[in-house]
Amino acid sequence: MRRHAWIGVGLLPAVVAGLGGCATVTPNMDEHIAPGKEQWLTEQHLIYHIQCQLATAVQEAKKFSALNPGKAQWLDNWGAQISLTLAVNNKDNLAPGLTFTHPLQNAVSVFSKNGNVTTARSRKLGLGFNWSADATRTETLGFFYSFEELANANIDTAQCKPSQGPYLSSDLKITDFLMKGLDMSFQDGMLFPKTGESPYETFTYDVKFIVTTAGTINPSWTLLRVSIDPSGNLFGSSRIHTDDLTITMGPINKSGNEISPSDELKMQHSANLIGQAVANALQNRPRD
Repeated sequence: MRRHAWIGVGLLPAVVAGLGGCATVTPNMDEHIAPGKEQWLTEQHLIYHIQCQLATAVQEAKKFSALNPGKAQWLDNWGAQISLTLAVNNKDNLAPGLTFTHPLQNAVSVFSKNGNVTTARSRKLGLGFNWSADATRTETLGFFYSFEELANANIDTAQCKPSQGPYLSSDLKITDFLMKGLDMSFQDGMLFPKTGESPYETFTYDVKFIVTTAGTINPSWTLLRVSIDPSGNLFGSSRIHTDDLTITMGPINKSGNEISPSDELKMQHSANLIGQAVANALQNRPRD
């Protein structure tokens, strides 16, 4: 029985590391240990899913605008710039500790009433060691589509189902966002510079998922003169997986067969990414 207990204690760090991650090697993007090719296919399916949901949103917007002729001609001159950031952060921490105790003679306090009081005494020396590792892997993908391309895209609706998976593979609700902005532009009180032009300069839509898994292990032993890890965590491991999707919609430039985002669209998208980077840096900054 004792042998089995020691085997279990020896396996616990491996189990905890599996829950969190391994910060001494480049992290895998997928939570499961899968071949590189399978991870590539997973990311390809995710990109297709985003494209599919965006195209569906634009096509729904075009159908809705057809019910209001002349009011949404700006849809043909807009596009979407997309940035997809996938990040994984693995952290490991090892902090063993020893406490040496030397018992001393008990102290006896003598009182005239209610009896004497005995107080245990000892001399202690604590030793500790801390090792930690932190590994981060970030992949950023960027792409651009005109609304005209998305409206004419041949969509496989079976691949756009929200039940496809959790996180970014779920329903991204891009259609809700675009339809809301389109419907608001049709309401009374909105000022149009010219008939059929957009009252907006740009749209920005951001979806972020942060998934954290972690585990700790703290076996301890108390002997006559030595205590091993009486407090604290002997080993801990964590994994933070972040999926961040940023979509900026705005005017585009058309020159013959060349279609590109306008300077206004590129500047707004860059500003969004810079703002997110600063916010993430402040959020992850160690506190004093």
